[in-house]
Amino acid sequence: MNNKGFTLIELLMGLVIISIIVTLIMFSINSTLSISKEKSYDILKNNVIKASNTYIIECESNTINCNNDYVWKNNSTSFLANNLISRGYFNKNQLINPITDQDISNCLMINVHKDINEVYNISIDDSKC
Repeated sequence: MNNKGFTLIELLMGLVIISIIVTLIMFSINSTLSISKEKSYDILKNNVIKASNTYIIECESNTINCNNDYVWKNNSTSFLANNLISRGYFNKNQLINPITDQDISNCLMINVHKDINEVYNISIDDSKC
């Protein structure tokens, strides 16, 4: 008997091997996407810190009128990222969390501390986002 072709076992083993390879590739792709979204969010937070520094400097030097935007208490103040949107540093579409695809402008709190040398230390509290 001259059998040319694959047996059922050989075909099943081929499908199992292909399935394992596809699963590993999909896991790798998901992992890479997750890492890139986290890095994008870190870049967004750094951009918010830089814009906040510019915003505070311009407000304190009276370059722009920031009355009632924030209040200093014990050399510290806080404000929402919405202030940066209203002053034109960002538009609404730029403050979207790339991990969750949610708008963070109403929950991203920017904390500013001014030291004795008038240097602003800015941190972000995204715990409510």
